[in-house]
Amino acid sequence: MALLKALYDTKDDIPDGFDTLYAERDGKFELTEVEGFKTEKDVSRVQEALRKEKGDHKETKGKLAAWHDLDPEETREALDKIPELEAQVGDGKIDETKMNELVEGRLKTRMAPIERELATAKKDLGDAVVINDKFAEADSRRKIHDSIRVAATDSKILLTAMDDALMLGERIFEIREDDGAIVTKDNVGVTPGVKAPDWLAEIQDKRPHWWEQSAGGGAGGAGGSGGFTENPWTPEHWNITKQGAVVTSKGMETAERMAKTAGSSIGATSPKKTAA
Repeated sequence: MALLKALYDTKDDIPDGFDTLYAERDGKFELTEVEGFKTEKDVSRVQEALRKEKGDHKETKGKLAAWHDLDPEETREALDKIPELEAQVGDGKIDETKMNELVEGRLKTRMAPIERELATAKKDLGDAVVINDKFAEADSRRKIHDSIRVAATDSKILLTAMDDALMLGERIFEIREDDGAIVTKDNVGVTPGVKAPDWLAEIQDKRPHWWEQSAGGGAGGAGGSGGFTENPWTPEHWNITKQGAVVTSKGMETAERMAKTAGSSIGATSPKKTAA
């Protein structure tokens, strides 16, 4: 027996006894009475529908290509603002005042979080600067104390006078910026620019109690024979012999500073006269 076809050109072509399984469509006879059976036209119709859908999708995709960077939420938000912007327009002209107010309001809203972060950063920076300054101040004080302590120990200052020496030195000494040397400041009542050993030698006649007194009742100071508690260039303590001893034991630089403090100079033959 010949196999049945899904499609016949005429009804007479259908094998006897099977004509009830066919129905006429577009002048042809298609097999329709078999459950789940798809004719060639059915398949063609599905393929045509898929082809059309692909074509429509391609066309839509092409139209949207120019907008692929747009964020849907942002676009929707912008579209929602159109009525608000249109409300700012009167008689076909933009109200500049209202527009500026609108822009400033939006900018303020956007800038608020940034300004808060900036304020926090400024505060943190300010706190860091304060802490750094405190550390720098403490470090400078420590270095000045160390310098005075070494010089005071070398000059055999009394231990009971050490705190006084450190307290006074802290106020009149500074760390020079150009070379880091620890020297006396300007306009503090002592020779400016001198180091701790020279400063101690200079103030011995003003602070004799910082040193142990000699057995004879005079101030030995600064380690005995090499130290002086009185400035031999001052009118009240003028002593050429002691001036020479200062030059020998302390050096010319220290001697010149002591003489200058007294208003005199190395080689002077008489003390500076004081006003009557």
